[in-house]
Amino acid sequence: MTERWFYSPGDHYVLDDLSGFKIRRSGARRIPGGQTGQALVDRRRWEAQQPQDFVRGVVDDQTVDVARPRQAVRFMMVGTWVAVPAPAGAAAIVVACADGIAVGDRVQIMLDSGVNFTTQVVSRAGTTIALAAPLPAPAGMAGEDARNMVLDVSAPGPALNWPGSNSSGSNGPGSGGSAA
Repeated sequence: MTERWFYSPGDHYVLDDLSGFKIRRSGARRIPGGQTGQALVDRRRWEAQQPQDFVRGVVDDQTVDVARPRQAVRFMMVGTWVAVPAPAGAAAIVVACADGIAVGDRVQIMLDSGVNFTTQVVSRAGTTIALAAPLPAPAGMAGEDARNMVLDVSAPGPALNWPGSNSSGSNGPGSGGSAA
């Protein structure tokens, strides 16, 4: 081989793509593809292509084989609260809204003592509900901030039957009933 800076027929000068220095073509080597993209470099700087350059993406199928869309919002029971305080022994209560409560429904009333009292609706006139059994303790007497709940715990209709419940649907979630 000839001296580096003297003329050599067929061995021309090229620029090293990484360093920018002038080198002889016989002392250069090409880096294949990858990030360097066929760069021509000095043999002392050459290194094999990184194996990660050959990695190709794999399609990741993220579809769900059994899709379960969000259920429609359904109310399980009718609820309201005592609007006018009722003393112990009262046979009727006034509630904030009686929509959805019918004669014959079972209602659960939270008393001021924190105990839930269950009875049946005998009659309904507007927001006044007549009870089959009188209240054993006051409800709604604790003050304006204490709202005693009144829940209709009758069995929901057939549209609200839950898996595992009996045919009347009385032991579904939120029904308040117990399996017989």
